[in-house]
Amino acid sequence: MENCFTLVNGKIVTPTHYIENGYISIVGKKIVAIGNMDQFEFDPTMEEDIIDAHQQYILPGIIDIHTDALEAEIIPRPGADMPINVAFRELERKMNGCGFTTVYHSLHLGYKTAEYGSRSKYTRQQVYDTIFKAMNGDTLINNKIHLRFEITGVDAYDQCIDFINKGYIQMLSVMDHTPGQGQYTKKVFMEVSLKNGKTEEQAILDYEEKTSRPNIKGEKMNQLIQLALQKDIAVASHDDDTIEKIDEMKALGVSICEFPINMPTAAYANQQNMHVVGGASNVLRGGSLTGNLNIKDAILNGHVTSLCSDYYPPAILHSIFKLYFEHDLTIMECVNLATLNPAKAVGIDSFTGSIEVGKDADLILVKLIDNIPTVTKCFVQGRKTLEIPHHISYNEINNLV
Repeated sequence: MENCFTLVNGKIVTPTHYIENGYISIVGKKIVAIGNMDQFEFDPTMEEDIIDAHQQYILPGIIDIHTDALEAEIIPRPGADMPINVAFRELERKMNGCGFTTVYHSLHLGYKTAEYGSRSKYTRQQVYDTIFKAMNGDTLINNKIHLRFEITGVDAYDQCIDFINKGYIQMLSVMDHTPGQGQYTKKVFMEVSLKNGKTEEQAILDYEEKTSRPNIKGEKMNQLIQLALQKDIAVASHDDDTIEKIDEMKALGVSICEFPINMPTAAYANQQNMHVVGGASNVLRGGSLTGNLNIKDAILNGHVTSLCSDYYPPAILHSIFKLYFEHDLTIMECVNLATLNPAKAVGIDSFTGSIEVGKDADLILVKLIDNIPTVTKCFVQGRKTLEIPHHISYNEINNLV
């Protein structure tokens, strides 16, 4: 018997409309009807459940295309390796509670600084193999791998190609954390080095060593990106800081600009019809950790089109409502930043990312408690994966008397 239920009495947010008191009917994995409650007719012959949303928001499930949370779950402290399978399962539950129905786990490759800093016993091969196997098993949410390839990782190039050919990867980004560009200007690099206890001479030597490292560029970079595109893998650039960098990336076939460093770069990427992604943590905190682009300002100027969680998964849901409550944006615009727009960026918007008839029933119910959004129910392809029971309030009891 196919799964069949209707959510009623909800505040529904579609890509273009807000339905103050509406219903959504689901059959199997799909949304089959959406409308106002005054149009809803219960069919007693149908074996369907009626789920009262109690005037909570009904939103499409959040789609996060860049989160470092899995790396932190596996290694919460340097050298503190947790079993990879345990980390994956526990993070899924946390992500589900944040309202995520699709997650692109960002796993680095070729990033020696991160590898040395983690002091992990796991090889990158072990991490990728284990996560790929886990995400193709019995899971709560839709899990994907976003491979973050560091261009100085020349020894990892063949491994990156291998992971793509094996079908492990659903998104690729090319990163360059070499100081002197991106978010690590020479000034920032020197300031951080001195703050961490290095002498000026040591910091200069470290800077010179890092800037002289060989990297993947030219034909090898083109081959990597073209292989990804041939396999319908979305490709992103990272920490773009100039218009020239945008032109270079777009010429290679890159369609996503992640974390632009300044407003002119974000604006230009947007003008070039790239998907521009900013960190929700930046929005929630009120700005960048390193003094770079304020994502809220870029959103209000129409330059950033999608939000990702980056390093703090709860930030996306809170940023949606922070933007809605505090600025002149519609609830639809705010929700699209975390659902439909990222889905478009990675090419999955034909079946998920918005509340529309025919799409997957990837849905969340959100209750405002002291004006703070809390996920109370989550459905992934029509399957309930999270439920916090609704408790009737004193006010609701009084209204019933």
